[in-house]
Amino acid sequence: MSDFRFDDTKNFSDNFEAFLREVERGDAEMGKILRDNAALLASIMFEGERDTKKRAAFNASILKALDALAAGSRGDGGTR
Repeated sequence: MSDFRFDDTKNFSDNFEAFLREVERGDAEMGKILRDNAALLASIMFEGERDTKKRAAFNASILKALDALAAGSRGDGGTR
């Protein structure tokens, strides 16, 4: 488990970038999936209110990427 901590003296963008780098160091494939979907994740919060449609879009995108990763590791092209 990482000892990563958000830095209260940094803004959201700097902390988020540091978080993404930490995830990539721990698991390159998962880090890439998260980075590829970072804009969707960041857009979930809008003016202090959670945006459930954007969260659903983020979740769907992550699920699609994880399914593709699993299919690649199985070598079946997505067939279960």
